[in-house]
Amino acid sequence: MKIISEFTNEIFEKMSALDKECVGTEGWSAASFREQSQSTGGIVLAAYCGDELAGLIAGFTASDTGEILTLSVAPQYRRQGIARKLMEAFLAEVPGDTENIALEVRQSNTAAISLYESFGFEKAGVRKRFYSDPEEDAAVMIKKLRM
Repeated sequence: MKIISEFTNEIFEKMSALDKECVGTEGWSAASFREQSQSTGGIVLAAYCGDELAGLIAGFTASDTGEILTLSVAPQYRRQGIARKLMEAFLAEVPGDTENIALEVRQSNTAAISLYESFGFEKAGVRKRFYSDPEEDAAVMIKKLRM
């Protein structure tokens, strides 16, 4: 597996298709991935197994905070450590003066919650009806990087 941070329009399209496969209609468009990768503080990474897109992560940092906005792993690559490698790579890109990283996750996604907890994220609250299709609350999780 290799992780890349340089993308073509074709890769952005594949990232969008994977994100939508994993999260449904709320998945990001190719333009959203492109914009995030080009924005100041934007972090977009993709994991490849051979020539196949296996997973992705996107987020940003701004001032002293950051957020993971999406993390998706193709179904055939789940439970193989790809999400963990993407999280490690994302956190390695976070500037040293960042105080905390936040994310939202479906409350029913216990596998993702366990992964985030293993990185030191703690539940900090709930966003009611954050997700649609199906409608569900999101757990807000935060990792404190500096005290």
